[in-house]
Amino acid sequence: MEIELQYLYTGDEPLVVPAELGSFTLATSELFDIRDTFFDTPALDLRTAGCSLRIRRQSNAPTPFFTWKGPSVRRSDHAREREEIEFPVDHIPTDGAEMAEMLHAAKLHKKVKGALGDLPELAVIGELENRRSSHDYIQGLHRVELCWDRLRFPLGPPQIRLELETQSSASGRFIAAFDQELRSMFGKRLVEAEHGKAKELCVRLYPELFGAQAA
Repeated sequence: MEIELQYLYTGDEPLVVPAELGSFTLATSELFDIRDTFFDTPALDLRTAGCSLRIRRQSNAPTPFFTWKGPSVRRSDHAREREEIEFPVDHIPTDGAEMAEMLHAAKLHKKVKGALGDLPELAVIGELENRRSSHDYIQGLHRVELCWDRLRFPLGPPQIRLELETQSSASGRFIAAFDQELRSMFGKRLVEAEHGKAKELCVRLYPELFGAQAA
């Protein structure tokens, strides 16, 4: 499970990491680079279905990570909740055929079939680079991650995003308090992102296949 809320940061001031947020205390911080490689069909059927399939490389991790994300549901606190399956892999697939083999080996091909009705031809559709500043906030057993993301897309201007994320439904109930404090702190400099990062990538690269009106 993933519960996340993303914002665009439009200010020019230095990025701030509060020592406390929503009654949680800052526990750890880390700075690292990310490169995400996304796979989909030539018609972007996975993305249109609200799903994403990627391989992530992080400068602070020894191996890449495979990530499957299912369709999201918008919660009352404006966060998105969705299924997320992530695990380390020993190599980066070079094409759609290798990705299909990886899906079968992980027994996740049924997830793709469930979204599309079949296991389609897959291909690399684009890459996204990110300089991430990650900060874990802790309250007892609860954990919420705050990330400042400096995103570089293949086309168009870069973005700075702020992201709240947790993998726990119990911790997810604190997202609204985090949201309220962040909006109070940053004001109009912080606005909800119109698209998630994967969708933003598709909108920029393939406007003829995936316009702003697509799901």
